[in-house]
Amino acid sequence: MNITGKTKIFYMIAHPIDHVRSPEVFNPWFQENNVDAVMIPVHYRPDDFAAVWDSLRRTANLGGFMISVPHKELAYDLCDAREETAELVTAVNAVRRDATGRLTGANFDGPGFMAGVMRGDAEVAGKSVLLLGAGGAGASIGFSMARAGARSITIADIDAARASDLAARIAKRFDGVGVRAGGNDPRGFDIVVNATPCGLHPETDPIPVDTTALSPAMIVADIVMKPRVTPLLAAAGAIGCDIRYGGGMLDMQRDLTLDFFSLRE
Repeated sequence: MNITGKTKIFYMIAHPIDHVRSPEVFNPWFQENNVDAVMIPVHYRPDDFAAVWDSLRRTANLGGFMISVPHKELAYDLCDAREETAELVTAVNAVRRDATGRLTGANFDGPGFMAGVMRGDAEVAGKSVLLLGAGGAGASIGFSMARAGARSITIADIDAARASDLAARIAKRFDGVGVRAGGNDPRGFDIVVNATPCGLHPETDPIPVDTTALSPAMIVADIVMKPRVTPLLAAAGAIGCDIRYGGGMLDMQRDLTLDFFSLRE
């Protein structure tokens, strides 16, 4: 990859940053398709994120940026405009910068999850779902699973108020789905989704559910991409569950994000 003064820059912003895969997915695509662009991982701590926002707006050769935890909700608030995918969940994971510095946010977590981790809407329709995590990714996944026709969605989060708020917002939009805030006991669910950061640091992170309560009939999915096999997926796989890896979520988001950045013809 030959980076010059004409190269368009894109950022991948997160805290921590070492787990992100976006540069590994986007940069090979840029090279294979002769697009003069590069994606760079950038580490901003939560207390600094709002302070650097104006510099993102003023970076003239910045085409846009992707955002991971924990910045998605604050980025939503700071954007000048938001697409419907972000309005639903009040969080963004991609921001486009135009020539004037205007910043527009979108959220492709849910669509990417449905296409890259689940096997489309049919696999979710009529099923009961335990969704662990009500942050930006969890919210997007929750709305997408409700749209797909899940029979019920129970949302568990360490912040009970956040889980209740998300449940109320999804239920208001999809009144045919039984949505509620609840605990993290996986018994009786068809699908268990970890949309929390638990697993990024497998040596120290707790597993977000009691794995002895899982059953082989369940689909167990994790949005953590590194490591590929999280402690949750390792335990679920040993039981015989149908496990789904987080990497597929980003792989499917790639094309949606490329279109959002106007990088594909």
